[in-house]
Amino acid sequence: MHKRKYLVFGLGCFWAILLLSLLACESATADEEVAPTADFLLYNGKIYTMAADRRRVESIAIRQGKIICAGPERDCRQHAQPSTQLLDLSSRAVLPGLTDAHIHPISGGLRYFQCDLTDFRRSEPILEAVTAFAAAHPDLDWIRGAGLWLPSVAGGYPTAAMLDIAEAERPVFITSTDGHSAWVNSAALAIAGINAATPDPLNGRIERSADGQATGLLRESAMGLVSRYIPPTTRQERKAALVKAMEVANQHGIIRWIDASVDAEALSIYRELAAADSLSVDVILSLAARMALSTDAADDVDSVFRAQPTDDYEHLSAHSVKLFIDGVVEGKTAALLANYEGETFSFDPYLPAEEFNELVADFDQRGYQVHVHACGDLGVRMTLDAFEYARRTNGIRDSRHHIVHLQLMDPADIDRFRELDVTVNFQPLWATPEDTYISDLTIPVLGADRSEWIYPFGALAESGAVLAAGSDWPVTTINPFPAMQVAVTRRGPDTIVRPAWTPQHLLDRFTVLSAYTIGGAYLNFQENESGSLEVGKQADLIVLDQDLFAVPFEDLGNTQVDLTMLRGNVIYQSNASWLDQSDF
Repeated sequence: MHKRKYLVFGLGCFWAILLLSLLACESATADEEVAPTADFLLYNGKIYTMAADRRRVESIAIRQGKIICAGPERDCRQHAQPSTQLLDLSSRAVLPGLTDAHIHPISGGLRYFQCDLTDFRRSEPILEAVTAFAAAHPDLDWIRGAGLWLPSVAGGYPTAAMLDIAEAERPVFITSTDGHSAWVNSAALAIAGINAATPDPLNGRIERSADGQATGLLRESAMGLVSRYIPPTTRQERKAALVKAMEVANQHGIIRWIDASVDAEALSIYRELAAADSLSVDVILSLAARMALSTDAADDVDSVFRAQPTDDYEHLSAHSVKLFIDGVVEGKTAALLANYEGETFSFDPYLPAEEFNELVADFDQRGYQVHVHACGDLGVRMTLDAFEYARRTNGIRDSRHHIVHLQLMDPADIDRFRELDVTVNFQPLWATPEDTYISDLTIPVLGADRSEWIYPFGALAESGAVLAAGSDWPVTTINPFPAMQVAVTRRGPDTIVRPAWTPQHLLDRFTVLSAYTIGGAYLNFQENESGSLEVGKQADLIVLDQDLFAVPFEDLGNTQVDLTMLRGNVIYQSNASWLDQSDF
């Protein structure tokens, strides 16, 4: 009897000890899962997650490039160990890293090595800058420049005779800030053999004097009449330009971009940098397709991508193609539903509707994301029609096609973006009458009624369309914060308080910042990994010197980035003194 009692007691103790051991193991495992050691801890901040619930937190813990805690500091502190790098945010604001959804980084980087006219708004400083650049580079056969603000020179119609004052011996080729016009001198016209008898090329125009002579201003494809004689930039020059562009982008909080028009050599340069783990941005490449019969264009793109695949590179993806349907309103090369004000013409789209439909459907059938430049209301409608045709022809898929610029829209087409699941890829900096491209060159050729529908971003957001934002750099600044200011004011960007221009198209702060964060990630097929600061997502974030949700609208454009992080790696850090006070 006693032996049986002791046996039962002993077995009970055995099972109790075993159970306690198992519970202890489970507890240890749970503790290890709950509180793994963080590589970085950011605390004491205003961290805007940009998640759907609009949650704001005060701390983030990061491990192996991913967010493992986003919440109260006491929770994230559980992940801090002596090896953890600490950053006291001192109440600074944190956002997800930004996306530039439409950018030309190699062209932007090359500006640093050419005659850059971006900052000039009067003809005298422009000519002085060209003269100085030419004098400083006597070894150059051609003087190349970019960033010409067209309205600042002769009402938007500069002449070769004016440019001859700055440089008469060597040919000069200067592109306008929108990239759709070129200003050349007499030497360049002579080299290209352009005279009164030279016909306008397809999809281009030579501006002429009353007697038919070329004035020195070339529109759209007419630019190629001269540019084909310019010695091409070398591969090394383009690579250096891309490296410079990434550096500048990171300084402005940009960790992701869509390169809007790449060629085979640019793709090769990207692959070289990716193989060396030298990309500091996540990239989608939109390969420029020649505007030809759809099968020819798609075969060309396929052959380039097959020859240079990007599947094995972490930061690089190539599944997008760039098409143009028209030009720009200010050059009267955008395709409009009605004639330009005071004119008897619109502008013919680059392709007839039937051919464009087939082109888009062909790319869609092959699985490409189609990225279309459309500025005029006819151009936008034709592109939406083409996307609708592709859906009818191929069926509905997760394509994430997008239209960029949308300079003028017919309100009847607003809801079609949501209905067709087409993303609005917009450049908010341009939506202001302080931009003389708008006040001097666009509104006059559209008239008052149509001008109410210039850059209708507010109406598009209200319709439920997905928005993603870009700069079109180097057309305008890569800095996203002045653009954010214009988006919420439709004025400026400056510190002057004014009534909004076309206030029906205003955006609120959260919508604008969503376009630069989760909207951009969505367009890049990365919304499950990035674009918001949530547990399990990549630690792609920026620290700012001011709170974008709290400062006056007129101060948004002055925002500076103090720190940029991509996948938990610091890719930019300013010299702000507060950073020195942390173990970071």
